[in-house]
Amino acid sequence: MPDLLAHYLASYLVARALIGSRRALLVAFVGLLPDVDAVFMVHRWVTHSIPIVLIASVPLLALTLAYRRRYVGVVVVAVLIYTLHIVMDVFTGLTPILWPLAPAIGVVLEVNGVSNGESVLITPRVEVVVEPADFTRRDYIEGPIVAETGLMLAVVVAVASAVEYIARRLRHAQPMGVRLW
Repeated sequence: MPDLLAHYLASYLVARALIGSRRALLVAFVGLLPDVDAVFMVHRWVTHSIPIVLIASVPLLALTLAYRRRYVGVVVVAVLIYTLHIVMDVFTGLTPILWPLAPAIGVVLEVNGVSNGESVLITPRVEVVVEPADFTRRDYIEGPIVAETGLMLAVVVAVASAVEYIARRLRHAQPMGVRLW
């Protein structure tokens, strides 16, 4: 499964593109909420179901439209990154993404390549696993908090942020009429 850091950073990247860096730092925590089910000792529970997310989102969006219209964009981004977490989980194990409308779904997706110096062989593999959703309470829940995926995303976010910052500074420092790119 994607580690918590990967879920947060993927959420941050999407939110940042839509609502800006500062708000995204806070709103990206919504991308961790589907894993609150671990508190109940049932991982990938109804908190990982898009129909349930949509049912819960409609009243929230209606209240936001009625009382705080300026936050509608933030609510939409929050629903989007919550859903992103669920979609990411489908690629790492059985997830009740469409529960109660469909059983749990897991997708294995690989593209492997082999080269012998003269030719390249590319072998794709796609497997969709469908099983009944299992909401059995567990004795323990385990999963990565920080793993390779999260660390790689952290490097990408740090480099992208640094490049963006430097580019912004250079644009403001350059003489009028001169473009760097």
